[in-house]
Amino acid sequence: MSSTIPADFVELEALYDDKGTGLYWPYVFSLPGWMSAWWRQFGVGYEPFIKILQDGGQILGVAPLKRRGETASFIGDASVCDYLDFVVVSGREEAFSQALFTECALRGITRLELETLRPDSVTVRHVWPVAQGRGFNIIIRDTDTSYEAALPVSFEAYLAGLSTQQHREILRKQRRLGMLGEDTFRMLAGEEIGDRDIEMFLSLMADSRRDKADFLTEEVRSYFKDMTRAMSSYGLLRLGFLDVGVKTVAGVLGFDYNNTFYLYNSGYDSSYTEFGVGLLSKLAAIRWAVAQQKAAFDFLKGPEAYKERLGGRRMDLKAGCLILG
Repeated sequence: MSSTIPADFVELEALYDDKGTGLYWPYVFSLPGWMSAWWRQFGVGYEPFIKILQDGGQILGVAPLKRRGETASFIGDASVCDYLDFVVVSGREEAFSQALFTECALRGITRLELETLRPDSVTVRHVWPVAQGRGFNIIIRDTDTSYEAALPVSFEAYLAGLSTQQHREILRKQRRLGMLGEDTFRMLAGEEIGDRDIEMFLSLMADSRRDKADFLTEEVRSYFKDMTRAMSSYGLLRLGFLDVGVKTVAGVLGFDYNNTFYLYNSGYDSSYTEFGVGLLSKLAAIRWAVAQQKAAFDFLKGPEAYKERLGGRRMDLKAGCLILG
């Protein structure tokens, strides 16, 4: 018999620490610390609807949802969370889905609005088919694109996989940058990352593009600082800087999780635009990921052309509205 336990972020943290549950936490955006940081900045107007679903006392999974009236959605939003999904024990996806719909009916939830979904997500592969089997109406739409590159065993092999034109363009940019002085790339992690480093990154991010500057409101800046502290506590935060001499000219912020490097955001000094420091900093992060023997480099959401040029393969993301009532 299925049962449900209401939970909060502290209890989710305990579940994350307990590796014996069999729960698979698919993305950094679904980790308790990330969701907690989002809630502190953006949770006004919502009620938490976090449920631990069980069957016979065994955990099936976690539904990390928020609710407003009769509508529930994932904790998070598409503006700062690239992928969202349920946290489920492998092999128990169908039972979890059935328990989820039963719980929604009991709690007066008539709509599930689920966004930022990868095609390999639990939601797309399991929850939606179960919903269709129960006769629920699902409205599905494309929301965004994402790019991910499989990484080979060496950086030379990675470069060989790029187009000849792109390879030549990279060499040209590297030569031009080298004319300014010696360039170095440093990837920081854990206690190496201080508040001043985060401030430096946010300044580079705002300087690189007007839309990023507009995006970085005081609320979003506060969220970035809160979220990066949380990810640092998990040991997942990575912050890379490209320097020319003693001048920091570009930065990348990402996460090392599940054998993948996730490029969350980037920025650069606009006075160095003509030298391609934005692209070169990302290339340096790829080199670092290859050296760390990561399986993949995820460029995350956004249609920027450089992602495909650097070997990323396109993935279409979905959103779905399930009408349960």
